[in-house]
Amino acid sequence: MRLFEFQLPKNKWEMLISNGDKQELGGELIDLVSHAYATTPAGSFVKSIADVIPSDWRVIDWDQDPDVDATVFYRSERPNETWKGYKIQGLGHDGQRVSKDKAIQKVQFLLSKSGWWIESSHAVERMMKKLNVPMVTDERLLKVIFKDPKLKMNENGTYTRKLTTGQTITETVFGQPVLK
Repeated sequence: MRLFEFQLPKNKWEMLISNGDKQELGGELIDLVSHAYATTPAGSFVKSIADVIPSDWRVIDWDQDPDVDATVFYRSERPNETWKGYKIQGLGHDGQRVSKDKAIQKVQFLLSKSGWWIESSHAVERMMKKLNVPMVTDERLLKVIFKDPKLKMNENGTYTRKLTTGQTITETVFGQPVLK
């Protein structure tokens, strides 16, 4: 049950700007992202309203009910980062094929723009490859973006790097990141 009467237009992507809107729709956004990443080993980092607020969210409601059906969320660069533009952090959907397609199409569209990029693995990585979204394979560029001189490219276009937590990940960057 929504606290306010937040109305989304039908079949049109909208951007949630205010923290109030993000809070009002936060439960739905968390559910959509959780659903999309349910089979991903690491799942999603979006688990609470505190995880929703820092990101920008594009949402769409395409069907008869008033709920959000799909979302793409991202953030801009922070002052200490070496890149400028927008890093897509993930997507979400309600499980319907149309919702999945709309989220993927939105990611594909955003990645066609200069400065937009995504670090991905698993299902999103497979989908981006299937859609021929440009992969970033420039090891020097990736080392600068992630501030990781030990980042290593793999033969298949993925790279391996160590997170600040000590965990090692293997992922792929798609899109058009731009350095400051």
